[in-house]
Amino acid sequence: MRIFKSVLLVLLSFGHLVSIGQSVSSTYSIYGIGELVNNSLAHNQAMGGLGIGMPQRYNLNIQNPAWLSYNALTSFNVGLQMDLRNYNGDLTSGKTTTASLRSMVFSVPLLNGKWGSAFSLLPFSSVGYNLMGESVVNNSEFNEIVANNYSGSGGLTQFAWSNGFRIYQSINVGVKLAKVFGNILKSTQSQILSDTSGTNYFADYTIDETYDDMTFGFSIGKKVKIKEDRELNFGATYENLGVLKGVRNTYLSNYLNGSAQVGPAIQLQSDVSTTFDLPTNVGLGLSYSKVDKYQIGLDVNFGNWSGRQSNTDDIQLNNTTEIIVGGELTPDMRSITSYLNRVTYRFGLNFSELPYLVQENTINEFSINFGASFPVAGLSTLDLALRYGERGKTNQGLVKESFFQFVLAMTINERWFIKRKYD
Repeated sequence: MRIFKSVLLVLLSFGHLVSIGQSVSSTYSIYGIGELVNNSLAHNQAMGGLGIGMPQRYNLNIQNPAWLSYNALTSFNVGLQMDLRNYNGDLTSGKTTTASLRSMVFSVPLLNGKWGSAFSLLPFSSVGYNLMGESVVNNSEFNEIVANNYSGSGGLTQFAWSNGFRIYQSINVGVKLAKVFGNILKSTQSQILSDTSGTNYFADYTIDETYDDMTFGFSIGKKVKIKEDRELNFGATYENLGVLKGVRNTYLSNYLNGSAQVGPAIQLQSDVSTTFDLPTNVGLGLSYSKVDKYQIGLDVNFGNWSGRQSNTDDIQLNNTTEIIVGGELTPDMRSITSYLNRVTYRFGLNFSELPYLVQENTINEFSINFGASFPVAGLSTLDLALRYGERGKTNQGLVKESFFQFVLAMTINERWFIKRKYD
């Protein structure tokens, strides 16, 4: 128990040092509002993000809120993520490392077996990039070449209230209401390469966007008992993310010798309304389980980006599909003689498409995921997820990224509101 409390204290303390917005640093986060982040917690991420059709008794499921009605324990989850990423392309290459708060969730059963509710704080999107490029000045007399440095930071966070209700026998429905908010900062520094004056003059054009809006979603879950200890589970989710509204400010600054600013920054736009049209997401999930022993499952997610528009960038958007297959195994959760038999082991594969078309090319991602949940005190666990993946390619002016993600989380499960039998 002492080790359990010490690890939790470290997680909470470190959580004050990292940002929940910028959870990954990727060259492809230059587009739109950045890299969209899924709702998977550490135990789901260890299975590739699997969860839509997978109810769990001792782990929270906020990917499909309908399954919250099966959580009989009051739960608190906090998780941290580290992302190590290499990127290579014709014009750029490098390495990045980011650390962020991955999740903070509190769940409580309001009507045992009939209504479960959860509050969650999760990253919604992440922006983190630093790229170099060159361009030609239009209508210039000598075809002047400009060196550009593109950088971005920040991201959006979602605070959500999710509820799951059992409405009839093993049929469950879920609802989710989320507030999405945050700030994104994008900067372009430009310098004419033919300038031989030695002044090292460059201009900095900065876009500062702040978003604050609401989204909602619905879900359903159904259990089918095959045998006494065998179940087939079905789940479906629908999220209408809609148009995300915000305000934009833009600034122009001039610099000499790399750092000395020439005069104050010039504000070009002030609190101008901006929007980003988010997709409608539909998810389908299926799993087969032996109670308290193993589960295997398949999730398919569809993102409808067709016809979406953005005031943020002149970008092309593409419909997306994500396919996830994975599972978990607990050798013997009641074992007294072997601790390793009480550990839950997980594995998953994930194939997904990014929504942004880059020079008419789709960007695909594939990852291998694995992890485990280690019992630490009662029904509480220390959750570990590891993920290795690749996205993009190096030809046609694109960038190929390889990444390794590490998620460490703590799930505290306790029984609350128990009436005393003795005074």
